[in-house]
Amino acid sequence: MTVQEAEHPAIDVLRVLAISRSSGALEVRGLPGGAFFLHEGEVTYAETIGVPPVPENSDTDPELPSMIRSTILEAGVEMLTGRRAEGERPLFRPGRRHWTGLRCRVAVEHLLAEITDLIAHFRRLGISPDDEVRLCWLPRGRTVVLDSQEWALTGRLTSAQSPRVLARRSGLPLTATLASIASMISSGVAKLVHTEAPAEATRTAAPAPTDIPAAPRPQAPETGPLDTADRPVSASAILTASKPITTPPAPDRLPRRRPRTVETDKVEAEPQKPAAPAPPPPPPIPLPEDLDPNSRVAIALRVLEGLKRL
Repeated sequence: MTVQEAEHPAIDVLRVLAISRSSGALEVRGLPGGAFFLHEGEVTYAETIGVPPVPENSDTDPELPSMIRSTILEAGVEMLTGRRAEGERPLFRPGRRHWTGLRCRVAVEHLLAEITDLIAHFRRLGISPDDEVRLCWLPRGRTVVLDSQEWALTGRLTSAQSPRVLARRSGLPLTATLASIASMISSGVAKLVHTEAPAEATRTAAPAPTDIPAAPRPQAPETGPLDTADRPVSASAILTASKPITTPPAPDRLPRRRPRTVETDKVEAEPQKPAAPAPPPPPPIPLPEDLDPNSRVAIALRVLEGLKRL
């Protein structure tokens, strides 16, 4: 079994190092890069971008061997299934060791078999590391329960992305991300983005035209003088007669209303009556003889007299 259809160049180098029981670090070029640490032909550790490393303060942790094995498997899936850089061969540096030492030793063939089975399992689920997925709407009234990891991936899946990119952005292992994405697809929360085929490939050929006899073209009725002989005439003969159809004249429009002309007759001017003469002003009120003309009473009387004249 192979990890993928076209094997990564590091796979052949790993097998050669396993046969020769070499010790050192095999640096894998490309994106993502990484390294396999070997001792006497067996893998003791692996590291790459996107896979959390084993913490150095877990030296006394009893679960350290299982943590190292999980890290080796995750890093192997990430490196051996990624895109290969053209012309870049893996570089082996003999004598390099990792701080984890010999706490976990995995045979190269066993590691490749586990990676192949894991990738085949996800392919059966309909998802691969480089397939693009995106969120989709749920039908109204449907409820889906997500775990914390799926919920975190849902928040980061803002556009069409591959599980590999999601794993790097979220800091989760690739295998765990693939499992969560497969569960989200099965529950209807996400779906694969299939690349549309070119229009030329999907275009169906139009059926060849068959020889269909053309329908007879309707001919115009013959024109000529009408026969005025007294003979029975059918309704169809009347309808197909060539007598020209006269269009009824348009009804006469109502006459436009015109403004009424005002007769300009000369009106004789009536003679104006002479105005009545203005009444003479009332005679002044005589002042009492014993009244002083400079007194207030005399002055008030003269003011009243002037107002009356106005």
